Amino acid sequence: MNNRPDGMLGAVMASESLGLTDTMINGAGGCRSRTQIMMHDLIPNYEPENRGCSRSKYFSRQSRLPCTYLGNDDIIFGTSAKVFEGVESVSSITGRKAVLLDTLGASLLCTDYTGLTGNSETSPITVEGDLSSMSVSEGYDAVTDAILSSLEMGSGESGAVNLFGYGLMDLGWDTGAEQLRRLLEPMGVKVGCIAGCMPSRESVMDCGKAALNVMIRPEYCRRTVEHLHERFGTPYLRLSEGAPIGYPAMRSFVREVAEALGADPTPSLEYIDADAKAVHKVLMNYDRSSLALHCKGFAIDGDSSSVYPIVKWVCETFGMRPRKVHAYDCEYSREIADYLGSLSFGDALEGSDGEVVLVFSDGMAALKGRLDRDDIGYVEIGIPRGRYMDLMGRTLVGTQGCRYILDEMMNGMMRFRCGQPTEVEYRPGCGNC
Repeated sequence: MNNRPDGMLGAVMASESLGLTDTMINGAGGCRSRTQIMMHDLIPNYEPENRGCSRSKYFSRQSRLPCTYLGNDDIIFGTSAKVFEGVESVSSITGRKAVLLDTLGASLLCTDYTGLTGNSETSPITVEGDLSSMSVSEGYDAVTDAILSSLEMGSGESGAVNLFGYGLMDLGWDTGAEQLRRLLEPMGVKVGCIAGCMPSRESVMDCGKAALNVMIRPEYCRRTVEHLHERFGTPYLRLSEGAPIGYPAMRSFVREVAEALGADPTPSLEYIDADAKAVHKVLMNYDRSSLALHCKGFAIDGDSSSVYPIVKWVCETFGMRPRKVHAYDCEYSREIADYLGSLSFGDALEGSDGEVVLVFSDGMAALKGRLDRDDIGYVEIGIPRGRYMDLMGRTLVGTQGCRYILDEMMNGMMRFRCGQPTEVEYRPGCGNC
């Protein structure tokens, strides 16, 4: 059974992350409830209830995700009338367009929504294809592209950089957005819009003016940046080392953006190096913890843009052995396979035998793993989240992401530690020793 999030959830995340539209779920109430619970977890900042939403039964007294609440009669007689009424009702309250997303059941009805309202101001934004058959990244990319295509964005040249493919699907996305800015700003690069992190409307409308669009996670934004390239001529950058996770991938991220813009990466690299040096001093104080990972096995399961930099980082820095490496998508599959092959660990793609002391996985798998065994460390690198809440700003990208991952790696396994300092001479000095 495949328990991975599908394109429907990816589509909802894309619509909610831009914050310019209402996301109307065309389906049964249960579909809406499940999605709303997940979105409540992904957007943890509390906002007071919008009392205006109580005026529409489609909101059902909630501020997010209006729903058509399809029933048996709708399946028989069609859904267009209910969708029409729902879109008009929601628009009259919020004044925004709706992104109409069909659940699996609604998509089987093959209803034509072309010219549904007869009003271009309220006509919903729709997506071609069955979202339930798409991966979460494909659904996310399709809806982001559809929304941006519907906007009359300005053109020109602002000199700013837009970051795509990073957002609600990422652990600690709000902290991560600040970390990404912190990596680029020292070298004079202005970050305009981070499309997946609930940006301001002004920054979204200025997306066409950017000097460069950077794909933090290409699997979530390739269609979108290609559309912006065709529409505005904006060049886009695919990061060669994956998302900026770990110190090596961060340095590569900074250098590649600097090269594309003709900027000097030195200030940003110095910032990264200073943090790496500070972390190294702490690790050396507990050298038995880091050295104990040498030649030990690890497993990883996640987006390829996370898998690739993490695999390289833990192999090259700690000398660990990959036992099982699985990526949800094929964006960096060639790079992952080539790298594992260069280390003679190509069998890790199919899963190899041997001890595993660390597992990188989604939050719920990590939570279950910790309950099953306390001698294996688990590092949460993807949704669904395993923590009830996060007050520490845990994220994967940037220097704070490095500290989070290392902290989880070093403290995640319940094992005996004597605490004895190392490299200390205990013998009394007699002058002859």
